[in-house]
Amino acid sequence: MRQIQHVVKAIIKPGESNTSENFKLPIGFTTGVAVYTNGVEKSISAMTSIEMKDDNSIAIIPSVHIDNWRQSNGGEYEKSFKPLNFDTGNKDYSLIFALDEPLKSNVPLKFHVVFLYNNNINKV
Repeated sequence: MRQIQHVVKAIIKPGESNTSENFKLPIGFTTGVAVYTNGVEKSISAMTSIEMKDDNSIAIIPSVHIDNWRQSNGGEYEKSFKPLNFDTGNKDYSLIFALDEPLKSNVPLKFHVVFLYNNNINKV
C-alpha cells in the first residue's frame, strides 16, 4: 500500500457566497481529508462551510463549519486529518464551499482540500 495525496482547489470570489468543484478521486481507499485556506475566512464575519457529495448527490460529509475540516495539531500526520475511510470506487464527487453571506473582502477566499488515500501498486 502506498499513501497518495489528491488536492482539490477552489475559490470564492469577492461578492460571491459559494462555489463548487467536481472531481474524481483515483481508485483507492480514502483515509482522511484536510482543508487549507489563504486565511481570508478569519478576517470576515461570514460563516464558512464545506460539504462533500458523491455522484448520487448523497452527502458523504454534510455541510459543516470549515474548522471541522482542519488538520489537528500534534500526533502523526495521517491521524491529524479528518477521518473518512471509504473506497473511492473511481466515482465522481463534489465539494460545495459556502458562506452565509457574500464575501465582502477584496481578496478571494482560496481553498486546497487534501485527500489522503492508499492504493495497491502492482509492479510489472
